[in-house]
Amino acid sequence: MANEDSVLLKEVDQALEEDRTWDFFRKYGTALIVGAVAIVVGVAGWQFWNHTKTQEAQAQALEYRAALDLLNQNTDAGRAALETVASESGGYAVLASLRRASSYAAGGERLKALEIYRSIASGSAPKRIRDLASIRAGYLALADGRDAVMGDVNAIAEEEGAFSYYAREILGVASLNAKDYESAVATFTALSLDLETPEGVRERAEEFAALAEAGRAGVNISGELRVDDLVQSLGLDAAQEEAPDAAAPVEETAVEQTPIDETPIEETDGDDSAEDGHDGHNHEE
Repeated sequence: MANEDSVLLKEVDQALEEDRTWDFFRKYGTALIVGAVAIVVGVAGWQFWNHTKTQEAQAQALEYRAALDLLNQNTDAGRAALETVASESGGYAVLASLRRASSYAAGGERLKALEIYRSIASGSAPKRIRDLASIRAGYLALADGRDAVMGDVNAIAEEEGAFSYYAREILGVASLNAKDYESAVATFTALSLDLETPEGVRERAEEFAALAEAGRAGVNISGELRVDDLVQSLGLDAAQEEAPDAAAPVEETAVEQTPIDETPIEETDGDDSAEDGHDGHNHEE
């Protein structure tokens, strides 16, 4: 009898458990099924979106490369092709804008290049790209006076990071142009003594600091800094943006890793930079 009671109780427990399970599915079964379907559809949708974006990036990379090749053959046609790429979305659109601005700067159309750089700087590109555009705008704005330069690079100069050294250098040159020798000496001396300053910037800072010291001492410094000589000494007029491998998947955020040629890291030999710095000035002892 004890065994029969035990078996009966187990059967009752199983029946109750089945009832609870069916009650649960009657309540939440539809929601669970819908959720499962949503997960499957979501994963499939994400994979399709990712595949589509990869194809778009590859197509845009080829379009960008074709525009660069065309630019080498026909400047006007190449700029137009770059403008078309720049009007699209994605990382290559920003690169196309930078390359187009560089082309105008190299061709002597300073104001057009300045307009494009400032448009990039105020846009929605990654911060590194926006800072790069501001630095390049700052170099070109030297011809417009210190206030114009400050509007482009002052905020970057106050931050920490690689671009801050270039921003401070530009501000120092703007002070030198404005004959504010005290500010110029302070800026260039600080740059020359800072061990974190890039070598090329530090070497130029030493030269500019000596020039500013001469001006502060009353030496008549005839002539003005030539902006085109400065830009040429920094290699900005010959900058070329290389397109990444068209076969590699590129997302919009990948542009953070692409501006290799756009970064104004100084590769110019220090002696050459010094000569460029002196070419723009005549010292009268």
